[in-house]
Amino acid sequence: MKAHYLNKYECARILGIRVTQLNMSAAILVDVPREMTHNFLYVAALELQHRKLDIKLKRPMPMNTHYEVHVNDCDLPDELTDLIAIYEKPEL
Repeated sequence: MKAHYLNKYECARILGIRVTQLNMSAAILVDVPREMTHNFLYVAALELQHRKLDIKLKRPMPMNTHYEVHVNDCDLPDELTDLIAIYEKPEL
């Protein structure tokens, strides 16, 4: 089976949707330090990295067709790791 790659635009859209859900009091699916629970972008990125999200992507194909890929089956972009590292840096 061919490996799927989650591009940075799909990643940004998934994070945006998840941040909106968290902002509307959705449950947090990963263990996060208490001081970071209100940083919804960090929480959403961690959930995606730990593969806790149940999201399917609909990717277009020719002839007006599409195929679905589960996010957990995709390789994640390096930018996601960079985003998480920004929030985990200790404050100087």
